[in-house]
Amino acid sequence: MGHAEPLLQAIGISKAYPGVQALDRVDFELRAGEIHALVGVNGAGKSTLVKIVVGAEHADSGVMKLRGRELRLRSIHDALEAGIAAVHQERTLVPHLTVPENIFLGDEPGRFGVIDGRSMRARAQELIERFGIDLPLTTEALFLGAGERQLVDILKALRSHPAVLILDEPTAALSKSEAERLFVMMDNLRGEGIGIIFVSHRLDEIFGISDRITILRDGRNVATHRIADVTQQEVVRLMINRDITYEVVDAAALERSEVLLELRGFSGERFENVSLKLHAGEVIGLAGVVGAGRTELLETIIGFRRSSAGQVLLRGAEVKIHSPEDAVRKGIALVPEKRTEKGLIEALSVSENIVLPSLERYTYAGVVLPAQEAEAVRGVVKTLEIAAPRLDFKVKNLSGGNKQKVVFGKWLLAAQDVKGKVFLFDEPTEGVDVGVKAEMWGIIRDLARRGAGVIVASSEMEELMYLSDTIVALRGGHVAGIVPRAEADHEELLNWMMADTADETRSG
Repeated sequence: MGHAEPLLQAIGISKAYPGVQALDRVDFELRAGEIHALVGVNGAGKSTLVKIVVGAEHADSGVMKLRGRELRLRSIHDALEAGIAAVHQERTLVPHLTVPENIFLGDEPGRFGVIDGRSMRARAQELIERFGIDLPLTTEALFLGAGERQLVDILKALRSHPAVLILDEPTAALSKSEAERLFVMMDNLRGEGIGIIFVSHRLDEIFGISDRITILRDGRNVATHRIADVTQQEVVRLMINRDITYEVVDAAALERSEVLLELRGFSGERFENVSLKLHAGEVIGLAGVVGAGRTELLETIIGFRRSSAGQVLLRGAEVKIHSPEDAVRKGIALVPEKRTEKGLIEALSVSENIVLPSLERYTYAGVVLPAQEAEAVRGVVKTLEIAAPRLDFKVKNLSGGNKQKVVFGKWLLAAQDVKGKVFLFDEPTEGVDVGVKAEMWGIIRDLARRGAGVIVASSEMEELMYLSDTIVALRGGHVAGIVPRAEADHEELLNWMMADTADETRSG
């Protein structure tokens, strides 16, 4: 990279909105041929800085320079003309237009108002080949996968040959293989000398592809580091201004505590012959790749799906759970993966969602008791620090992290005294930033401290290593290994999860 002069500089950028100092004298620089990650919790100032760089917002003070020359951007069009393009989270493709038609929409080649389709397809093919990707040219956007739509959006931004490309949460809706295709393309762009600002909350991706990282906190640039010179743990600490420390639980004490939930030879859709014991005060981490059967196992425990064999024991007695409502009555709650589909009614308020499973408790002769309901909900909102202006605020207007907290709150209220209860979490921090993630980890560990038993299914190894007392690896619906967290090894867990056979198991 070693260029003496930065490609893009933002110097002393400040921006205030009514009651909020969004950016406070922020300095940021991007070099040609580098991927520079921009991170921070929600509200740290990332979005505001990006809007200013692309001309969508104007700074109150400060200067921007491109190749040493001062920029005065009045609009997004000005930024594009200068050589700055952005690809945002919201897709901008027209469903019934083909790949080339979407790439060149508004800038179609042709003469006298007649579009030259052959030239447009040739230019699209040239772009596709230049960046080493594979896209079906004749396909309408409607029939493309999420990853392919993302690549078309990027090619659309690249048609103007920008010097600077901003990718805002580009992997949010992508599968692992789609994200890997995107990273290959980013690497090719870096090789062509394009400077990329990569906005993401997925630290493993950032550390895999970026050259440098800038951390914003409360509208200030708190640090810029070469990726090679900093750890993920240090980045998290800079983002939230505190350490996340691993909790060490006495394994012998767990063994002596009551077994709240036991599965014996439990089988169902996509999993078979699963046996495990969950003690009071214990967090079991459920590891496994997509399709391993984690979600199906949790949904079968709570009666959302039917089991085909085996037993479920609660506090030593066999139980039959017929529905999620039945599970809640018996003291088991699931916080589902797809929270907006399975965990929330977005048209209802924060209060209505939180109280839903506990409604009987706050009604008398069929009439809701509003004072008691409001008091209970206020307690949950305070405990989880849910950022909602009012209890009657519609859930659909909350951020992803706060929606997840509402789902947590619903089941915390339903459980009342959490001691002896069982909580199941499926991808509990998916799609939330590091600050919210740290809060949720604290909530989950606190449930265990208060005597609950917890099972967490997660795709993130770091999350499993932080949260779990015991890790159970699933592979192809079978238990491939069980190990205490203190003895867990990343490589061994991955081998269990990815191996061709799941016959060899180790119990701990």
